[in-house]
Amino acid sequence: MNHIAIGLIGFVATFGGALIGIYAARALPEHHLSNESRNAISVSSAIVGTLSALVIGLMISTANSSFSTRSNEVSKIAVDIVRINRMLQRYGPEAEDARTKLRLYARTKMEELFPATGKTLHSTETTVQMMEAIQESILLLVATDPRQRWLRSQALALSDDVLQARWMLAEQRASNIPMPFLILLIFWLGLVFASFGLFAPRNATTIAVFCLCSIAVSGGVMMILELDSPFSGFVHVSGEPMRQALAEILR
Repeated sequence: MNHIAIGLIGFVATFGGALIGIYAARALPEHHLSNESRNAISVSSAIVGTLSALVIGLMISTANSSFSTRSNEVSKIAVDIVRINRMLQRYGPEAEDARTKLRLYARTKMEELFPATGKTLHSTETTVQMMEAIQESILLLVATDPRQRWLRSQALALSDDVLQARWMLAEQRASNIPMPFLILLIFWLGLVFASFGLFAPRNATTIAVFCLCSIAVSGGVMMILELDSPFSGFVHVSGEPMRQALAEILR
């Protein structure tokens, strides 16, 4: 589901819960809003609020870990591309064909990971086939001395690392935050805001504060989901490592 839509659902649940609490207080008998009732409801909402805070903390930790992992994978691909190019450059002019294919691969990978249109990333088989073609070109190199054999083996190992990083990114496309978990959290937040509204004074200031707090909470949930999807939306993995790698191998 779109993260903005989830944020709107969270806003409706929290602000709607507060409004329901405010207007339900009018319909309830006075003894339902006694001090004893207030204490019981406050304790219950505090427990739910604490659970919500713990869940939000867990979501932030999970999303941040996911973001860091994917960012590191992108950096690893960029570094390995530069290292492959350096190995082939040191190998000699015989490796120029492999270097040409590597430059084309770097451009294509950059467009795949960070499309100019800003659309959601959809990894394709194209770059896999291109890297496998680079490996074939390296395998065709005939090493004549120990130095060239070492450079050839290192270039092959690094190209395999690039493919491994690519598949790691492909396997990490799905969100790490389960939807049922998210639905339960929004339900809890709605309950907490409803308990706040139940004993809140019915005036414009109170409603405005509830509205702003609902925006803050739902916005926070949305940004956590954005952090968990770093190749789409507002929060992005930096493309600077890939741009620097591309500039390096084109020199």
